[in-house]
Amino acid sequence: MSNQTAAQDHPASSLFLSCDWGTSSFRLRLIDVQRGEKLAETRRDVGVKSIYLQSVKEGVDRGDLFKNFLIRECQDMLESKVVKAASIRMMLSGMASSSIGWVDLPYARMPFPLDGSGAIIQSRELLCHSGTVIECRLISGVCSQDEMMRGEETELMGVFSLPSYRSLSGYCLAVVPGTHSKHVLIRDGVMQSVQTYMTGELLEVLSRHSVLQATVDLKTVFEQKFKMIQDSQQESFKCGVLRAKQTGLLGGLFQARTRGVLYSASAQDNIWFLLGLLIGEELLQINRHHPEALPVLIAAGARFSELYRMAADHLETAGRLQFVDADDLDNASWLGQKVLI
Repeated sequence: MSNQTAAQDHPASSLFLSCDWGTSSFRLRLIDVQRGEKLAETRRDVGVKSIYLQSVKEGVDRGDLFKNFLIRECQDMLESKVVKAASIRMMLSGMASSSIGWVDLPYARMPFPLDGSGAIIQSRELLCHSGTVIECRLISGVCSQDEMMRGEETELMGVFSLPSYRSLSGYCLAVVPGTHSKHVLIRDGVMQSVQTYMTGELLEVLSRHSVLQATVDLKTVFEQKFKMIQDSQQESFKCGVLRAKQTGLLGGLFQARTRGVLYSASAQDNIWFLLGLLIGEELLQINRHHPEALPVLIAAGARFSELYRMAADHLETAGRLQFVDADDLDNASWLGQKVLI
């Protein structure tokens, strides 16, 4: 009954499907664009990479795997909300338009306006078994002469479409933390440049595949949902941040081993030292390469925002940081896609 009511309250003409498809995750939402409401959402640990690898392993057409997966997910969502329409638009951002994705689109070039006027978009159609046509619009990434990103540019378009952050679009550094943290310089409503810091990937590689693996425990971070629950972990994080300031990243990495061997620091504490070292180094790079007067907007979820805030406090640079509200960031992808509709 509730699904039928929802369908009646939201005409199909006002709806669109929002797909944010990353390397390791898939997210699909049904959005009422006129009311700015999310009506349904699906998350899957089925990233673009997994479908690409499946196509290679099975020797089947990659495009067919992507299309079949999308048809299933879209049809399930539309049926769950009793949406009956001859056609509905779907916006796709992220790695779906990459070389391992559904359609390999060239990057749009920087400078790239936040109004999306420089975007490269390609259309495709999917036919659901119900007869509904999904009008897909794949959004390319953005590149400079020597850097690139896919998906983050759409999130930033969404963030800066909100009144709370619009004033910062005149001049700021927008930081999107993650596996590959993106630092995007924005001036006069235009993305001017991007710099990538492999903060998240280094955390995983070093803790799983280096000499440090015996003295750090990465699973602790995930089990604790990126929250330090003991004073010893907070102290380890602080030590890591300050070590980055003292010796730099390369001079501090081996300390994650010596702390465990010489001072019996637990692997559950020591992983926070490594994380503090990496985030501290990333923030220090901002201080080295950008003037103090430049505001820094951290576009991160609640768990990462707090870690970046704490690291900045230890470096005594928290005053230049501002943070995107967690709910605003959660909606950023579809808000950015809405700009391009």
